[in-house]
Amino acid sequence: MNRNGEYQLLQAELLETPDALQYTVQRALTREKTSQKRRRTFAAPIIGLAACFTAFVLLVNLSIPFANACGRIPLLRELAKAVAWSPSLSAAVENEYVQPIGQCQTVNGITATIEYVIVDQKQLNIFFTLNSRDYDNLSAEMPRFSEKQVCSVIGAGFRQPPGTLLNFTMDYQDRDVPDSLTMTFGVTTWVEPDYTHMAPPDRSYEDDMLDPAEEPRPEILAEFTFSLQFDPNFTAQGESVPVNTDFTLNGQSLRITDVEIYPTHVRVNVSADGENTAWLKDLEFYLEDEQGTRFEPISNGVSGSGDENSPMIISYRLESPYFANCRHLTLHITEALWLDKDMERIRVDLAAEQAERLPEGVTLHRAEKRDGGWLLTFRVAEESNHHWQLFNMEYYDEDGTYYSTNRSGFTTTDGGYAEEQLPLQDFHKDVVWLCPTYSRSSIEPVPVTIPIK
Repeated sequence: MNRNGEYQLLQAELLETPDALQYTVQRALTREKTSQKRRRTFAAPIIGLAACFTAFVLLVNLSIPFANACGRIPLLRELAKAVAWSPSLSAAVENEYVQPIGQCQTVNGITATIEYVIVDQKQLNIFFTLNSRDYDNLSAEMPRFSEKQVCSVIGAGFRQPPGTLLNFTMDYQDRDVPDSLTMTFGVTTWVEPDYTHMAPPDRSYEDDMLDPAEEPRPEILAEFTFSLQFDPNFTAQGESVPVNTDFTLNGQSLRITDVEIYPTHVRVNVSADGENTAWLKDLEFYLEDEQGTRFEPISNGVSGSGDENSPMIISYRLESPYFANCRHLTLHITEALWLDKDMERIRVDLAAEQAERLPEGVTLHRAEKRDGGWLLTFRVAEESNHHWQLFNMEYYDEDGTYYSTNRSGFTTTDGGYAEEQLPLQDFHKDVVWLCPTYSRSSIEPVPVTIPIK
């Protein structure tokens, strides 16, 4: 029996009552074992796969016993995770929007299999597994490409059990997903150190922040190169809806230029009046259709992209209504985050522990001079709701000389505030100019509504 036949049979069995589920799972496991070799070389037609995916998604959401039992089938268990973390990809799977790949390679006892991709005109999601009997956890390093890809890349989860369904995400801003690409990635494992034979650390947290100990790079156990081609029926999918609507937020003039709707996500593109006194750094908003269904901003993945010529964020990502057959969509804007143009750099007197200006809700708690430089501690009021990176990694002295750091620390407390530690590595002067990521927020009492279509 081929994979398409197996999935069709499994789909029929999934329609049985939960009382019979244990026998269905046993039969599925038996088929999984006996036909493993044939599956490695057979790519199932997309319609057969999607039919099974649709039945699975419905039953996972409607039947707790079924969802629990599916955990015993590796493929379905990993697919359940994919359905859970991304509403847009879940909808794509339910609507047969999956391209099976089925490429498999084994190197040094590790087998990498590119299972399938979900791809459209602007985003590529590559789903793959790593298997080996020799390791209890495996990690895929960030991929490299034989022809440079101008895009944002999100790596796969680290230290995962063999057989876990992993994925790379590639998000293209100014160009489309190519028809094909060749990628290479290494595979590593993590071994728990033997702490019993290690000397106790003789360095403080502060010293480690300013001069971190170099961690050894993990050994590359195997390296894989895959050449992938994408079905043009998928890579052509998407539409751009012209909007060209002006609006005002907190005294700043903005325009929604267009909204791009793809199967994997939505992009809301924004421009700003050159006379504005602040850069737009973030928006809180959602899309709503005529049924009242809301499509929220992306919470796990690429959430936006900036302008290379300014600090402004010009494109924002939301979950997609592509498969919802919406007749109308309306954008509701509720809040904005700003960087005032006169706060792109702020002066901090380190010796006096004083800052001329700081972002809203932020105070300079401590500036400590050490051998490796200065370690700054900032406190963020809990009610500010902006517990994210406060400052960019670059900073300057009073002569304009550029410096940079490669780390920062963020901790929460029980005292109604959080703290961020910013190390100024190899900086020994008493005045520094920092670059805030934002300065303030504004909330709209009545959301700004903009018809999209």
